[in-house]
Amino acid sequence: MNLLKNINKIIHKNALVYFIIGLILLFFVYIFFSQILKLKEGFVWDDQSTKKFLLIEHTINPNKVFDVNMIQENQASQEELNYFNKNGIWPWSQKTIDLYTESINKNPYIRTLSKDSISYNRTIYNESAILRVLSYQTKEGHFLLNGVLVSNPSGNKFEELPDGFGRFPYNSGLLEQDKTQDIIRCNVKENNSELERITYTGKGGIFGEQTSTVNSLNYNELENIIPGFTFLNEPCNPCGALNLSPDYSCPFQIKLKNDYSISNIWKYLWGI
Repeated sequence: MNLLKNINKIIHKNALVYFIIGLILLFFVYIFFSQILKLKEGFVWDDQSTKKFLLIEHTINPNKVFDVNMIQENQASQEELNYFNKNGIWPWSQKTIDLYTESINKNPYIRTLSKDSISYNRTIYNESAILRVLSYQTKEGHFLLNGVLVSNPSGNKFEELPDGFGRFPYNSGLLEQDKTQDIIRCNVKENNSELERITYTGKGGIFGEQTSTVNSLNYNELENIIPGFTFLNEPCNPCGALNLSPDYSCPFQIKLKNDYSISNIWKYLWGI
């Protein structure tokens, strides 16, 4: 009888030990898969350094809002964040500093010491973000964001100009855009930006609103549609550069008046 009691005690004791071990294992499994899910969702910064980052930014840039989820998912690594938390500025490579300095020196509207401007902007922009900002200020960036005007091959009866109207209102800037022409530009999506063609179709019959049609455009047609546009390699989707996670694998050349040169920032991003 005593033997049975002792055996039962041993069994119950071992069962309790196994149960505790099982709970510990489940806890570590939960932590492991939670970290995997966080990485998949883009939450790659640890909580402590993220809180420190926000505290620093709220102190030195109180009027600016920082989307930490977007920054950590698409722009800055944990190592870059650690550098910022230690130094109060984001790490920029010397090439990025040179490109920023070049952009400041060429800007006719901003006159400031590039050194002071760099110091200030490094408290706001990580390297990936400032490269995107610089790229948008070039003719390549303007093409991707704002598009270019091209002739409608079949004419545009909805937006025909009156006889003798001429081009002066558009060339002088009195009218913003010639709606007899189509716009080729990027339709910016999170990670699937693509080309589109906008054709204006006159005014609405009741409210007089501007109407238009928007159609997807195959990038293989760009060289035939846009004068002075050339892919440097094979045809590809140039709009990938506007994705949240930018794809800089589609180099191209576009003419602006008589300027066929490629902006230095895009040479750097394209690796050419």
